[in-house]
Amino acid sequence: MSAKEKVNDVVMNHNLVHIATVDDDGLPCVRGVDYAAEDGDGRLYFITLRDSRKVQQIRNNNNVAFVIDHDCPSGEELMQLVYIKGTGTATVIEDPQEMQKIFGMVITKFPFLKDLPGDPADFVGVRIDFGEVLLTDNTIQFGHTETVNY
Repeated sequence: MSAKEKVNDVVMNHNLVHIATVDDDGLPCVRGVDYAAEDGDGRLYFITLRDSRKVQQIRNNNNVAFVIDHDCPSGEELMQLVYIKGTGTATVIEDPQEMQKIFGMVITKFPFLKDLPGDPADFVGVRIDFGEVLLTDNTIQFGHTETVNY
């Protein structure tokens, strides 16, 4: 399996991504969000409140960093860990057709999110386009990392 295929495998088989944005003071802000993705497109999609800090930060500076991994409660699991971290650009989606697509993808993956409080108009979609992704594959060697560019 190629490094890009392994990145895709991580993306398609996890639910939570940690996204880092930058606030007005230049400080990093990290939060976890549930995401959906289309197989192999090097993008993530999530929904969030229109007036959230993350949306404001993305509008001010669309450069983001992200990590998709999971905890390892044993040494054996740690040696099997394959995870990604990277940089990219975020876009707040306002186009109704693209919003409908993002909401459909996210609600299909996480049906409970259809019951979020508030009006659907209170939410926006966000697309993360991958830039440089570092794939760490401990199954090859502990800390083995390859760079994948999108």
